Amino acid sequence: MAIIDRLLVREVLKTLGVILVILLLVLLASYFVKLLGKAAAGSLSPNVVLTLLGLQAVKVLGILLPPAFFFSLLWVLGNMYRRGEMVALQATGMGPARIYGAVMWVAVPLAIFAAALTLQGLPWANASIERIKLAQRDMLDIGGIRPGRFNAFDKGRLVVFTGSASEDGRRLQDLFVQDRQQGRSGIVVAQEAYQVTDRASGERFVILVNGRRYEGVPGQADYAIAEFGEYALRLPRLDLGSRRLRVGARSTETLWQEDDLPARAELQFRFSVPTAVLAFALLAVPLARTRPRGDVFGRVGMAILVYFIFLNLQRLAERWMELGTLPAWLGMWWVSAVMVLVAALIWLADSFWLAGVLRRWRGRRAPGVG
Repeated sequence: MAIIDRLLVREVLKTLGVILVILLLVLLASYFVKLLGKAAAGSLSPNVVLTLLGLQAVKVLGILLPPAFFFSLLWVLGNMYRRGEMVALQATGMGPARIYGAVMWVAVPLAIFAAALTLQGLPWANASIERIKLAQRDMLDIGGIRPGRFNAFDKGRLVVFTGSASEDGRRLQDLFVQDRQQGRSGIVVAQEAYQVTDRASGERFVILVNGRRYEGVPGQADYAIAEFGEYALRLPRLDLGSRRLRVGARSTETLWQEDDLPARAELQFRFSVPTAVLAFALLAVPLARTRPRGDVFGRVGMAILVYFIFLNLQRLAERWMELGTLPAWLGMWWVSAVMVLVAALIWLADSFWLAGVLRRWRGRRAPGVG
């Protein structure tokens, strides 16, 4: 690797790291606030907040790599043009092919890394997040019950209200519980409650202390009232094995074996991320070209427009795949091909060849003007 290659790789990786950290902080901060809101409302256990945050980071990292790499290349190459470094390199015989060679030292390993993240990391993170949320939705944890409000669990089949809780959150006082067992509705009021786990079966129970249970419909003969010293209420559990994961959480190997359109669209989307890294590498080189000592932002406005066009084309292609509008062989790779075509057009517009053609064309038209 030549000196200029090492210089470019080092500067691009430094800029890429800064951009990725900023994007991750922005996205994860909003997601973290959302998780804290759910935890405060009692619909999510505080114990899984950091786990979900880490899984979300794995989920979005691969998707953020193409735009982060694109704008890091624009910044580094644009600075080299504005400081006159690129002009000096071109004077020594460093042409476009040599610049692309230096850029590919970063683009190819990054595309492989993006492929690993989207083909393996993304479905694993999606599946883990989905399983945690399903378990939290259908599993009651006494630590997640908030005093002074009605807490619904197991799709509304269990409703718990407590007046207060101990400082460590392990005991609740002044409870009202409404549950449905074997088609019969029951109401339990108790002075106190705490949670235990059966070591043999792994089942979890809430032990209600000193209370009454009302079961049946008031006014009917089978209506019953029972007093108790301790009453064990089994906490509902979700059978995750019986649930089919949504298409975004299925492994890449599973999607290869499925023929339905949503599975094909998801598979094409995962492969589009590493190809987008390579396409943006080809696109960033001509877009970064600017005049020495020119505007700091150069063609950043055009680059942002091109990126949003790419993003919308990608979503449109994925939707067309799901609807069967596009043939399976076309997939989503054509979106990256469009970006490569745009890069070729920008190179053509900036080339000396096109400038010479335009001069000759104007020269042929000039005699006839008078």
